[in-house]
Amino acid sequence: MTTNENGKYTGKVAFVTGAANGIGRATALAFAREGANVVVADVSEQGNQETARTIEELGGRAIAVKCNVTEAEDVKAALAKTIETFGRLDFAFNNAGVEQKNTATAEIEEEEWDRIVDIDLRGVFLCMKYEIPLLLKQGGGAIVNTSSGAGVIGIKGGAAYTAAKHGVIAILFG
Repeated sequence: MTTNENGKYTGKVAFVTGAANGIGRATALAFAREGANVVVADVSEQGNQETARTIEELGGRAIAVKCNVTEAEDVKAALAKTIETFGRLDFAFNNAGVEQKNTATAEIEEEEWDRIVDIDLRGVFLCMKYEIPLLLKQGGGAIVNTSSGAGVIGIKGGAAYTAAKHGVIAILFG
């Protein structure tokens, strides 16, 4: 599997959060296979570097940026590095997220509630807040946010996760 220099995303730039592993890594690699330059953003520097290195080994272009999506300054810095390196932003995949261990609502620690909602919902909001102006400046692009089935039907014992994922769906209507 190598990148496609004539792919449908050749010359385009994709910004992927949660790119150190799982769905984020798979998406970053998929963008690269279609010719996009990829910015892999995650709090895990090691996993992030591995994703970028894999893209480069396949013949693609990638940079790894450490980004805590709950911090506006991190998000702004990661997107500034995107523009500085590649000159544009065409796609954003706001995928960074965490799950919740099965816990009754009344037993969730407030710190755990805040952690889950901050990463899964605030992170999407902050990314969109700073991605949208960059996309509009060049005439458009696409943003995809990761929600979950929990965002539609809910999960027993997952109140914080379910609330955050419902919010991810609702934020699209703002």
